[in-house]
Amino acid sequence: MNGPFRASVVVPVRNRPDLLARTLETLTSQDCPPDDYEIIVCDDGSTDDLTAVVARFAGSPVIMRLERQAPTGPAAARNLGIRVARAPVVIFVDSDVLVDPALIRSLMGALHGHHEWQGAEAGLHPVGETAGILSDAPSSPEGGHYHTAAIAYRSDVLRAVGGFDEEFKLPACEDVELAVRVLEHGPIGFVPSAKVWHPRRRVTALTHWRWRRHWRYETILAVRYGILAFPGKPCGPLPRSRVAWSAVVTLPAGRLLTALQSFAGAPKDACLAALYAVFDVLCGLSALPSILFERVPERRDYVGDSVRGLATGSLP
Repeated sequence: MNGPFRASVVVPVRNRPDLLARTLETLTSQDCPPDDYEIIVCDDGSTDDLTAVVARFAGSPVIMRLERQAPTGPAAARNLGIRVARAPVVIFVDSDVLVDPALIRSLMGALHGHHEWQGAEAGLHPVGETAGILSDAPSSPEGGHYHTAAIAYRSDVLRAVGGFDEEFKLPACEDVELAVRVLEHGPIGFVPSAKVWHPRRRVTALTHWRWRRHWRYETILAVRYGILAFPGKPCGPLPRSRVAWSAVVTLPAGRLLTALQSFAGAPKDACLAALYAVFDVLCGLSALPSILFERVPERRDYVGDSVRGLATGSLP
């Protein structure tokens, strides 16, 4: 359902009103005409009231809407945005990034100039807390990771592939899973002039424990598509075994090696990172039942006309 806009910007969010406000400030300060795009904030069951955050931008010439759903995960929140979007291009932007003023213009221009592209990926750069072995942020300065921190897709292809897979309940791998299916329809280009910045965050033992749940999604990618984490990285003829080996051996060993190499410059942090690497072995072992035995669900269409949306209200 296309309308007067050239792009619909979908921002999934759960709580974090202060970060959301910063993101919306950068999205409403783009260097393209404000009537070129709409912003759709998709609230994934926040316990914080985000109405006041969105209402703060009521004076902006950019049309902004707030859609709500029960807490179902970021994949489902983005699907909500796809269903209500009114433009031929949907741009996904995470609710905790800072957006370059040229982002929307650059992504729309790239898709206009490359008719064969089904999507256009922005550069993703870490920012904030000092870079170190105990800080973490997604990064894709040269593309190829398909992060939904900032990426544009043609709305037709999003509907053709059925949207994001809502089996991915956490913010992990759902963007790659979508990209794999979009790539079957055509290429996803990279646009260096389109940039966003993602804050670094301090890594703790709890962070590593939470990360263990991502192996479930890595397993789905491996079994469905024969890839390990990203397209172009085949996992071989035994996908579950390859994911299990990565969880218990490869990833912990790589992190341990990185920690040892950092010891001279930051011995305290390196020692802590080494302990976390050993802890990763235990995290991987705890994930083995899911990796080896849990059923991989079939894909389904989440954005077709037969799918009932979960929206419970909207703010013009």
